[in-house]
Amino acid sequence: MTAHRNCEQNIDKAPHRELWPQWRRIAAKPKISQSIRDLYDQLDQEVSQRNPTCWISGRCCNFDQFEHRLYVTGLEIAWVLNQSPLPPEHQIDRQAPCPYQVTKLCSIHGSRPMGCRVFFCQEGTENWQQKLYEQMMNKIRDLHVKHAITYRYLEWRRGLAEALEQV
Repeated sequence: MTAHRNCEQNIDKAPHRELWPQWRRIAAKPKISQSIRDLYDQLDQEVSQRNPTCWISGRCCNFDQFEHRLYVTGLEIAWVLNQSPLPPEHQIDRQAPCPYQVTKLCSIHGSRPMGCRVFFCQEGTENWQQKLYEQMMNKIRDLHVKHAITYRYLEWRRGLAEALEQV
């Protein structure tokens, strides 16, 4: 779940206040929403062919404790928030586990971001995770280009916090 080599140069640390309303609006469009869903379904199929095991340990959601980060695009965050909203008054603690983790379980399993779909704690899975992640990230980038959507690559909790500030 850490930023992969080819994506690291795209990590954006500047605020995106003006982009969140745009991303939320675009992610809500049926064609865009379905395109994201289709990409996630394709990724899920690719992952299932590799037969990884999820131990439901919650480690993948506890970023700081297990020294990894989840990076996503602004559009993905907007899509997740459209599918599984957090209350606007929800405060994102950037040192805490994922705000969607509830008793070691993902409360948004069906709408979780791409990085969550490809990351497994199981030894040996890292051999295919990076390549598959980069292939799918290229498809997300293509979606941005095809529809002239501003592309930003952000740390998950930081992006969620920013997005909620704009609600």
